[in-house]
Amino acid sequence: MAPLKAIHNRPAAIDIGDLFRKMLFHWPLYLLAILLAIAAGWAYLRYTPPSFMSSARLYLKDEKKGNGEETDVLKSLSLLGSGKNMENEMEVLHSPILLQRVISSNHFNVRYFSPHHLQDKEWYPKSPIVIQVLSDSTRTGNYTFDVSRIRQDFDVKARMGKDKRTVHFTVGPNIPFSFGKDTFALQAGPLSFAESGTCRIEVDSAIELAYKSVDDITTALVNRDATVIVITYKDPVARRSADFLNALLDEYNDYTLSDKNKAGVKTIHFLNTRIDSLKEELGLLERSEEQFKVQRGITDIDASSKLALEQVKDADIKLNEANLQLAVMDQVEEYINTPDNRTPFTPLTGTVDQTLTGMINRYEEALREQRKLSLAVQPSSFLMQNVESQVTAARSTIHDYISGYRRNAGVAQHATQQKVNAIQGKIASIPSYAREYVNIKRQQSVKENLYLYLLKKKEEASVTNASNVIDNKVIAPAFVPEKPVTPKKPFIFISFVVLAVVAVSIYVYIKYFLNPRILSRKEIEQVFNLPVIAEVFQQTEGARDFSLNNHAVLTEQIFNLRTNLRFLLADHKGPATVMLTSSISGEGKTFLSAHLANSLTVNNKKVVLLEMDLRKPKLSNFFGMDHKNGITNYLVGNRSIDDIIREVPGTNNLYIVSAGPIPPNPIELIESPRMASLLAELKNRFDYIIIDTSPVGIVSDAKSIATYVDCTLFAIRYNYTHKARLIAMEESMKETFFRKKGLIFNGIVQDTFYPYYYYGKYSYDERKTRKGSWMTIFKKTAKRIA
Repeated sequence: MAPLKAIHNRPAAIDIGDLFRKMLFHWPLYLLAILLAIAAGWAYLRYTPPSFMSSARLYLKDEKKGNGEETDVLKSLSLLGSGKNMENEMEVLHSPILLQRVISSNHFNVRYFSPHHLQDKEWYPKSPIVIQVLSDSTRTGNYTFDVSRIRQDFDVKARMGKDKRTVHFTVGPNIPFSFGKDTFALQAGPLSFAESGTCRIEVDSAIELAYKSVDDITTALVNRDATVIVITYKDPVARRSADFLNALLDEYNDYTLSDKNKAGVKTIHFLNTRIDSLKEELGLLERSEEQFKVQRGITDIDASSKLALEQVKDADIKLNEANLQLAVMDQVEEYINTPDNRTPFTPLTGTVDQTLTGMINRYEEALREQRKLSLAVQPSSFLMQNVESQVTAARSTIHDYISGYRRNAGVAQHATQQKVNAIQGKIASIPSYAREYVNIKRQQSVKENLYLYLLKKKEEASVTNASNVIDNKVIAPAFVPEKPVTPKKPFIFISFVVLAVVAVSIYVYIKYFLNPRILSRKEIEQVFNLPVIAEVFQQTEGARDFSLNNHAVLTEQIFNLRTNLRFLLADHKGPATVMLTSSISGEGKTFLSAHLANSLTVNNKKVVLLEMDLRKPKLSNFFGMDHKNGITNYLVGNRSIDDIIREVPGTNNLYIVSAGPIPPNPIELIESPRMASLLAELKNRFDYIIIDTSPVGIVSDAKSIATYVDCTLFAIRYNYTHKARLIAMEESMKETFFRKKGLIFNGIVQDTFYPYYYYGKYSYDERKTRKGSWMTIFKKTAKRIA
């Protein structure tokens, strides 16, 4: 017979196919984990507050795409970047000050809940109870009121901030009460109180809530070329997400319109002041003319006087216009020289000087951008510094323009004054009465023309101010979302299932690839350069049934062990001595020794068992016999060999030599000459000698007997023997103590991965009635789960 082939492989990388087969074997565990993950996902969705997101679109007029020639002139002068800065406008929409106005005016900082065990239900927009904040609502905040109804009154438990102490009191409807620094009043809401029982009211600080809401608002341009901003807002209540966003857009538009109207109001105020002053001056001149005519009796002036009067009047008008323009220049210069003046002001109107008017409009636009950014960003931010540099550049440009204008106006004023002086010289030749009258009419005409001009400008400014409209348009108002954005059901279920699958896969990986115990024949072959001559399943029933006529799985596997042992001893002649040992106790060497010896009795072979584990003898007890007399008695000379050989009850041709009393010095007895004579005598009487000895990994008994043994079998137990023990045992086998060697893989648990995939679905079971029973299916499934 050819000897058995040994396979010797060293540990290699993880076999992905093998891992997949192990995962597939544990499909009930994956199924159970997936079902639990789905249940956990459902519970998460059930008790996690949802978050709804509403969106709106706001159109902003971009002045960079209009204004014709004036814009082109200013661009060529490189004064300021024209048009609105979209990033600045988006920052304004995030402004906590603007959000605070929205929250305070719409009472978004007051929330109503119906307390529940795991998750409170929020009431919006209607609630069973309504609380009125009678003090400054912008400074009110961080209060909690648990309110229940007692007949017509309200039972209130109030606490402030994070303080767990409560104040308990009763208050009537619409009766003010004070708590902390604020005053409130309660009244019944539109919903029936019976629907909620107890109502919890939370009043948060408007400014704190505004800063928290900044993170819930997002703004973005639709695309790079458009001036349409998409604004989104997240809230646990779907209706409130839309209401909040619409309220924010309304507040932003009101803020923009009021900012634009400030310039018109300032202009009208300036004109009113000048008109009132001219009224008084005209009244004085009219009274002077009347008094002059009465006192002098003058009713008309000659033609020369009239001509001179008309000439000097025209010259005076031009001179006054120049003086007025210079006065306006002084006011403009005073306005731009005030660093902390952020109030928009328009001193130039109409067609007085369109170039300077455009410069000031650009300057005011930069001021408005600066004020908007100051609401949302820090002074040290890049955007703020950029706008401030634009304001400074605009101010410098206006200064240069005014300086040049003054030089030109001074020359024109000097020429006009010389003309006036020449005409006045002509008037000097007119009689004194006529000359006085001409002077009065000249002053009156100038004041009248200026008065009418300012009245016209006032009307123009009033019409412009009344017709001001916002440049922004809400082209898509916020809508009430139907589904929450978080948590998303498909994502949650998929995430939980993926986590469950990953967790089970990690468990399978740890169970098989990081397990310190032996789980397969492949792991044994990676350590030893020895054949595994048999694999024996774990037996829970019939372990002491020594009948050789049944077809139980144990009997068939022991016969397979017997056959392979004969292959291992193919070149051996005569009686054979076989020793069974293991790395540690409990690996089944006694069990295997008994059944192997029993199987060797086939064909009328005589077999004797030696219970050589003198420290912990178990073989005699396995057969239901005692070990009072045995090897120890023979080795010390108290008994003869015939006295210690006994037949095993219930078997044919199977004998046993028990261990005898436990000696204090087993190794000395085993190495004594009588041990050799005992084995020699037994070889003369029996065909096979099976020795059950102590574990080789603990004591040296097996090495001492190895010289008398023809073959040594090492028992390795499934999910019991440690891999580290195998490595140590393999090092011991390299020594020359043992002759022929073989391995037995014992205690393989049925219905686990290894026998399922390496032995298929075939198994021995003489009790066919159990096959397919629900209990069997349950047990097999349980082993695939655990």
